[in-house]
Amino acid sequence: MNLFKLIKDQKKLVIFDFDGVLVDSVHVKTKAFGLMYEEFGSNIVKKVHHHHIKNGGLSRFEKFKFYHKSFLNETLDEDGVQLMANKFSDLVVNKVVSSNWIPGAENFLQILYKHNINCAIVSATPQNEIELIIKKRTMDKYFSDIYGSPDSKFNNLTKVLKKNSVTSDKVIFFGDALADWQAAIMAEIPFVGVGESIKSLLLENDKSSIFIDNFKTIKDDQE
Repeated sequence: MNLFKLIKDQKKLVIFDFDGVLVDSVHVKTKAFGLMYEEFGSNIVKKVHHHHIKNGGLSRFEKFKFYHKSFLNETLDEDGVQLMANKFSDLVVNKVVSSNWIPGAENFLQILYKHNINCAIVSATPQNEIELIIKKRTMDKYFSDIYGSPDSKFNNLTKVLKKNSVTSDKVIFFGDALADWQAAIMAEIPFVGVGESIKSLLLENDKSSIFIDNFKTIKDDQE
């Protein structure tokens, strides 16, 4: 399948998750979640790592509440969640800014930009943080809209469609996690899974979605 031709001929908007889709930064956040719970021992850290890897598209706000309740039998109030989120942000922002691109992702964005194809970000990263990271990486010219947490991915997908006055069939969403796929299904948006973490899920549950290892094979059909 010529994925770029499909987009150019049939789509008006391309939406991307960020970590693990455009930038190879999932490991940065996995390590940071471990550091956040290091004081509680290695067994807790293992549980945190396992849950985070299996739930890559879930916001850190929800994860902190879940980890404290499920693993520590403690309830975090909103102030506590925000303190955890701020500490986490301090650990990860600069490392995400300096992370490598997913192979071919930068070139793919350049192709879409060259052809005036509208693009947006829908990420589980907090709104201010994802905007800052994209600006520091000088990626902001590629995206007309950037949406992060605390709103859910489904809500943010709905917002993007409404703002751009497009129907779901004219959109495509690139993601790498269960939450990305679920949000796409709920919003009835065609989905492209990126990377090994999503491959088995799509093979077992969704033959209609597209899978790619990375963006290296996507070429401009005018080249």
